[in-house]
Amino acid sequence: MRVLVLAPQPFYSERGTPIAVKLILESISRRGHLVDVLTYAEGKDIEVKNLRIWRIYQPKFTYGIRPGFSWEKLVCDLFMAVKAFNLTRSNHYDVLHAVEESVFIALILKLVLGIPYVYDMDSSLPQQLCEKHAWLKPLLPLAYFLEGIAVKHSIMTLPVCESLAYSIKKYNPRKVFILTDIALQKTL
Repeated sequence: MRVLVLAPQPFYSERGTPIAVKLILESISRRGHLVDVLTYAEGKDIEVKNLRIWRIYQPKFTYGIRPGFSWEKLVCDLFMAVKAFNLTRSNHYDVLHAVEESVFIALILKLVLGIPYVYDMDSSLPQQLCEKHAWLKPLLPLAYFLEGIAVKHSIMTLPVCESLAYSIKKYNPRKVFILTDIALQKTL
């Protein structure tokens, strides 16, 4: 199987989500699958069997990206969307693994090219945006609507905790697998 992991952050770096992405890549590779990861230009390469790292073009003014929403991340995500489209057209992936906001790139690729995706959900994006940027509250209904579409179209959603899994039940996800702890994973 060929898998493309969309990782919209500096990879690899020693912080939360990139560490989780590294574990995902190692797990997919151990199962004998070919895995590509598409990520930002920042970060250091790692050695994992059956892994290719693809990096986007990243404008200099976007370097130093921190966790959470930022205009710099939006710019990088646009470059990521273009690169993801080009990679999926030339590499014939069987499935996409979308981390965080890259789920919207995966959704478009599914609708346009028919490639199924798994949604690796670290948080509710609408909730996270409004907690940090109160001026975005008027967009909250639209953000929840888009989140629902992303969850509904994924072949599996991977929330990081039970409360997040519970909060997405309203979207009628196909399958949910909670990633609470590597040693204590369970299926809903």
